[in-house]
Amino acid sequence: MTALRPRLRDRLCVSAFILLWIAPTAYHGLWRARLPGEPALLHDWHDVACLFPTRPTVWNIYFVEVRRSGRRDWEQHDETLDFGMEPFGHRTRLHRFLVNWGERDAARREVADYLVASDRGRHPELAPIVGLRFVWTGFVPRPDDMARGAWRRPPLADVPRHQRRILATYEYPESGR
Repeated sequence: MTALRPRLRDRLCVSAFILLWIAPTAYHGLWRARLPGEPALLHDWHDVACLFPTRPTVWNIYFVEVRRSGRRDWEQHDETLDFGMEPFGHRTRLHRFLVNWGERDAARREVADYLVASDRGRHPELAPIVGLRFVWTGFVPRPDDMARGAWRRPPLADVPRHQRRILATYEYPESGR
């Protein structure tokens, strides 16, 4: 019986896999740093092996609040009607967008405009939205608090005001409608 010898193509494929995937993933796992000159997309692909190396100190939670015409109070807006898919556990794509955009106001403004227009089309019987704001709060997981069932974010009304931070506020004058 003759031993099978790997073809040159097979050897190159294995070498490329080790060089382009295994080595960078090991680097991320050992040094917890980006490779010099590594593009962000490749960094994310390599870092998937190190998803949860440490427990987060705070979980980011984002909310959308709206103020309707004729009312003074802000109310929580159900953004799941527009961003219902929850590919990140019990967080919507809106949560992911707000994390990735950081301080980019133009992107937030575009989403705010979309949410206002969507609400107007969905609920023409309600008073129009004259203000929209994005609110952040942090949830601090406690190691001694055992989880029961699937985690869901608390309603904004349950979050103390001193634990909230307003990321951006947008006004929509009624005369523009």
